Amino acid sequence: MVIGTMTTFSFADTNTDDTAQTQTQTQDQVQTQDPGSEAETEAAAEAAAIEKYGYYHGKNATKIPVLTYHMVVSNSKKGSARYRNSSLAVSRSTFDKQMKWLKKRGYRSINCEEFYLWHTGKINLPPKSVLITFDDAAIGVATQALPVLKKYKMKGTTFVVGSRTYKNKRGSIKFKQYQKLKDSQDYLEFQSHTYSLHKHFSKKGEYERVMKDAAKQKKIFGFEYLAYPYGRNTKGMRKAYADSGIKVAFTYGKNGYATRKQNILQIRRIKVNAREGFGKFTRWFK
Repeated sequence: MVIGTMTTFSFADTNTDDTAQTQTQTQDQVQTQDPGSEAETEAAAEAAAIEKYGYYHGKNATKIPVLTYHMVVSNSKKGSARYRNSSLAVSRSTFDKQMKWLKKRGYRSINCEEFYLWHTGKINLPPKSVLITFDDAAIGVATQALPVLKKYKMKGTTFVVGSRTYKNKRGSIKFKQYQKLKDSQDYLEFQSHTYSLHKHFSKKGEYERVMKDAAKQKKIFGFEYLAYPYGRNTKGMRKAYADSGIKVAFTYGKNGYATRKQNILQIRRIKVNAREGFGKFTRWFK
């Protein structure tokens, strides 16, 4: 199991000496254990994660809004002809306003591992929990969104098309940038948006093709969580991702909210539409 695409996060309400000491002891115990079989290693890592995130014992969330962004661009770019009317390009000032609003009202951002542990009933999460995601790993996630996330101490997850990190594709995070970001930042994790199947919808040889793609993505990056490109998925794709070790896969849905009742490989997300006003954004949190 790979737990390393996000470093430890600090929150004022949980950053006590006792908690830090307990987490350190748990991590040391896991590291000194004989890893044994893969299943034993997986169980030890999950136990450490439950210890890390399972401190909350209050009222449990019954649904979690999973926000989906694509591009966060500078205010000057948003004013240009290319991005002005784009539903996918949110300006930095708008993103800042949204994160400030969430923080002021007590929302706590989570990562994919926390969501997985909550969905499987292993930990509780506060009712005011939110998962913030970005599809495609556009460079603006690092240059525009990340400084805002750090400013408000919020976590974010960006889903990477692995093959694009090696291509000279304008506007995407490159592999060297990914390595630097994943090793040095506290507020952004990277997960899978497939390796090279972003525009693949054919059902011919679907299972085998998805398995091959997922294996390559996992070998290079070690990702355990996935967002389907465009949210599209089939029974064959879900089986392939389950067999490849993907723990949670995200799509979209009419009501948007994620619940424990949903198929863990069909978790709903909310598309943040840059054309909609601020009131449309806040309606998901009422």
